[in-house]
Amino acid sequence: MKRLLILGLVFLILVSSSACMQREPTPKAIIEEIEDTDKYMYSLNYTVVGSSGTSMVHYQGGFNYDREEAFWELAVIEESGDIFYSNLTILGDFMYFSYAWERNNKIVEKGKANMTVQEYFRELRNGLTYINIKSPEELKYEILKGSNLARNPLYYIRDILQNATNFETAEGDGVYLVVFNFSKTYESLMPENITQQLRDYFETIRHVRIINGTAWLWIKDNLPIKGKVEGVEIFRLLIENATLTKKFSARFEITCDYKRPEWIREVIE
Repeated sequence: MKRLLILGLVFLILVSSSACMQREPTPKAIIEEIEDTDKYMYSLNYTVVGSSGTSMVHYQGGFNYDREEAFWELAVIEESGDIFYSNLTILGDFMYFSYAWERNNKIVEKGKANMTVQEYFRELRNGLTYINIKSPEELKYEILKGSNLARNPLYYIRDILQNATNFETAEGDGVYLVVFNFSKTYESLMPENITQQLRDYFETIRHVRIINGTAWLWIKDNLPIKGKVEGVEIFRLLIENATLTKKFSARFEITCDYKRPEWIREVIE
């Protein structure tokens, strides 16, 4: 009886110890944990320095993938002092957007609109801004899980981890600090089945974007809870061989929960 009691206590100690131990994160483990996350919220401060000046953007957002739901709240502060505010949400197939432009502490312009994902897809396909997306379902996936640092930091991390180099880790108090470099190249594509006139137009705006940067991530249970990304983006317009360069930096925090803002409730009531 005493032997069984001792064995039971040893078992409990081993179980509790293994539950508290966090394995050293790897790119593969972090990517898998991100893909298994069904909801999260974040706040992010984003700064861009380019030839036209400095812009600062504050984002707050959240995702509930089980409900195909997400929202974004942003404020863009221009070097002139103008501030652009916007709220956006997707609720299944429903989308809503509102904005306000503030100058000298006064709202000089504002508006709002709503539409379905299908209507938004048609608007994009019929416009001059070409998107390499072939269906409303693919568009919804891009909105919810597309790689964009400001709009979806977790899936941006998932993307850049696939090109990570110099991956290093350091263990802290229940949290790992991960540091790595990354490089991404994006080339604009020529649309299919278009007129020669449109082909000539898209030829004039063909471009390549090259992004080189460094990421610092604070990892708990293989999921980022805080991060910083800094880098340089080079935009090259191919027809003129013209190049624009900008520096960017972002700091963000992430929590694994989801709560609708009050303005969404007002929209759907």
